[in-house]
Amino acid sequence: MNSNLEYNNLLLKKIIENNMSKYLITGVSSGIGKALTKKLISDKQIVWGIARRGQRLKELKEELNNSANFIYTPMDQTEKNCWQSLVNKFKEKNFIPKIIIFNAAISQNDLKNGIEIETLKKMVDVNFLGIMRGINSLIPFAKPGTQFIAISSFSALKGSGIEGIGYAASKAALSIGFESLYQKYKDKGIIFKTIYFGPIGSGMGPFKKIAPFILSEDQAVNCIINSTKSNKAQFFYPKSIFFIFKIIKLLPSNIYFKILSQMESFHLKLKKPLC
Repeated sequence: MNSNLEYNNLLLKKIIENNMSKYLITGVSSGIGKALTKKLISDKQIVWGIARRGQRLKELKEELNNSANFIYTPMDQTEKNCWQSLVNKFKEKNFIPKIIIFNAAISQNDLKNGIEIETLKKMVDVNFLGIMRGINSLIPFAKPGTQFIAISSFSALKGSGIEGIGYAASKAALSIGFESLYQKYKDKGIIFKTIYFGPIGSGMGPFKKIAPFILSEDQAVNCIINSTKSNKAQFFYPKSIFFIFKIIKLLPSNIYFKILSQMESFHLKLKKPLC
């Protein structure tokens, strides 16, 4: 009787483990990264979270009732050798992430006083180069079936006199980088995916919650989760705004820039007033 009970318990454990996915997610201390982590933990998945602020990670662990399924490492992804150090920790813990989501990013206006080069460099380092360093360290460790997912933006498709240069340029570089990596690794069973988001109305975001084309934080989280279940390489949320903009890009440049200026004016109206 006891042996049957032990066998059934072992079988149940195996079934649970097989239904679990191991995630590595950057930028989990706030915004979409935090909301995504909370959703995945509630769905009994395993998340190794990365963020620069250790105290925020500790607080998130407490919010998750100190769940054993949430592991975290305070880390600045731009620091030299940080990714290799993380991979070494994975090896120690026998943690092989199946889904890797690069969510962390910073956005600052680097056009306030001419081109603010240091601000521009910081955005490129965090939003693009830091991610490429991470992939370079993780690829030798990845197994067939691994998904690398970049969170990109509508900003990657256009320049902006309001947002500045660095955010849009770094997101565009990230998107092109993932296209190149998809082409290189698709036949090896390692998939690179890019998720393009339009404006997201979250407590952290700069936009009012009630406005056209704006996704809620919960909608954005569900979009990311649904994207992990598809074999496609690119996703656009909401589709309507990207479809319209792709048509606009085909117009003569004088008309395109006139519409772009109107879009930027609308963009400013959507922003929350400064306190």
